Amino acid sequence: MNCSMYISPKQMILAEDSITKHFIEILSSWSNPLLLILFFIIIVFFILFFINRYLVKPLEQKHILEKKEIELKNSRMMALFAELDPDPVIRVTADGKVNFFNEAASKLMSIEENASMPETLFKISPKDLGDMIASDSKLSFPFEQNGVHYNVLMKGNSALNIAQFYFRDISAIKNLEIKLKQLSTHLQNQIDEERFRIAHELHDGIVQELYLVQLGLRNISDADTLEQINTIKSQVESATEELRRIIYDLKPKVLDEMGLEPALRTLCNNVSTESGITGSIQVIGLKGRLDKKLEIYFYRIIQEAVSNIAKHSGATEFSIIVSKDSERIRTIVSDNGCGLRNDKGQESKTGFGILNMKERTEGFGGIFKINSTENEGLTLITEIPI
Repeated sequence: MNCSMYISPKQMILAEDSITKHFIEILSSWSNPLLLILFFIIIVFFILFFINRYLVKPLEQKHILEKKEIELKNSRMMALFAELDPDPVIRVTADGKVNFFNEAASKLMSIEENASMPETLFKISPKDLGDMIASDSKLSFPFEQNGVHYNVLMKGNSALNIAQFYFRDISAIKNLEIKLKQLSTHLQNQIDEERFRIAHELHDGIVQELYLVQLGLRNISDADTLEQINTIKSQVESATEELRRIIYDLKPKVLDEMGLEPALRTLCNNVSTESGITGSIQVIGLKGRLDKKLEIYFYRIIQEAVSNIAKHSGATEFSIIVSKDSERIRTIVSDNGCGLRNDKGQESKTGFGILNMKERTEGFGGIFKINSTENEGLTLITEIPI
């Protein structure tokens, strides 16, 4: 029995070869799903490879070339329009190098191609310039060269990686603004002169006549008409005082006769008495008289400021400082009131007064500033060069 179960080595080798052959037949058979899956994967890979190689890639290359051609055409058209533009045009790259400028720009400033952007034109770091180009940003700013005023528009172009600066000459508009300010100053001076004339006429005419009426009424002593006369006398005196007040508002006599400092001290005292607001005034370096127009200007500015304080601020204190040095005259009017509020009602009351003060100051070539915090008071500063 043991002899019948014995398997020789040769038989074992044949059996193993048979199993291996059978396994290979199974694997290589088209009925094997793994072989079919592998075959289809290889076929799909080759199809995708050929599609990408012979269809997609050429289309991408064609698209890139067409895009470059369009950008080149746009660049040429932009250069042509810029060259024909009568106003200066400058083009810079993202690193701030000039790569184009037209004839008008060449006449305006000394620039060269591939040179850095002129610092007098626009101070900006290369990083910020690159960011503005990448985001297609726009920026407008004023520029002055050789007495000519320009409005400069900077436009970033991310497609071409450049920024273009377009100059527009606005000197005519600037000159009109200057003329309007001069006209405003002239009109204000004419108004002040007219006030002065009216004040003199009232003083020399109506006031004198009323004064004579007063004297005549004082000499009447008939008992029957005494009460009626007293009434008339009181009315005439009231009218006289009212006329004096009008004359003072039109042209303070103390300003005309004694100068700015005494007039401002009188104004400060009058406002404090009438409003109950404690006022103080300090004058530094102001010796002698100023030009008549300057005295009227400073008086009216401070009068308007303290009038606004009395009417709208709710303050308990205000101060006036006038200082003069070799270059300028400065006034500072401040209070401890409510300051400027975002209130349309208050804006309608104070806005025109502030606008008038600003225009009058600029008419003298000066500076007008307002510092205010709600509920923490207001400070008004003017500076006039001399």
